[in-house]
Amino acid sequence: MKEVSTPKFWQDRYLDNNTKWDIGVSTPILVNHLKNNSIIGKVCVLGCGNGHDAIEFSKFGNDVYAIDFAKHPLENLKESALSLNISVNCVNRDIFELKAEYLNYFDMVYEYTCFCAIDPNRREEYFDVVHSILKKGGLLFAIFIPLDKELTDDGPPFGINIDSILSIIDGKFEVIENTFSSLSIKPRLNREKLIILRKK
Repeated sequence: MKEVSTPKFWQDRYLDNNTKWDIGVSTPILVNHLKNNSIIGKVCVLGCGNGHDAIEFSKFGNDVYAIDFAKHPLENLKESALSLNISVNCVNRDIFELKAEYLNYFDMVYEYTCFCAIDPNRREEYFDVVHSILKKGGLLFAIFIPLDKELTDDGPPFGINIDSILSIIDGKFEVIENTFSSLSIKPRLNREKLIILRKK
């Protein structure tokens, strides 16, 4: 098992404040989306970390489940939610264990910096989990990064290839959007892509 597949690896990163992926606020791509699509329903935020995006979903009245198997970032998220007087369901669990309890449960699964952090050998399993926990017609709202890193390079983050992703999801999801966003923060411009998929 790769170290990235253990809670300790990520817990230590948070305790050491070694979290370069965390931009400290919700991504502008999501903020803009929610201005136009505020009410979604039940939302699952995979590998939520400190939960900036989970909080953003909750601000718009959604029923948010923030998932992480490192405890420290969830504690940070709970404090942030309390200070803002908003509700977030914090779930301390490995994302690969979600199918049993949340089968066909969510209206949306949100992905940002989780997929690139998992063992690349588990990517098909990842999409199997996402497909299982979404309701029929539910959406995967994903921002995949980094596109400028080879799949063979070590990580995390591990490189992303969009064509490979589209091959994995073929038959399970319909592609709604596949685009570079002008709202990406400057260091990530053209290094990440917004992909929205609908469960068939």
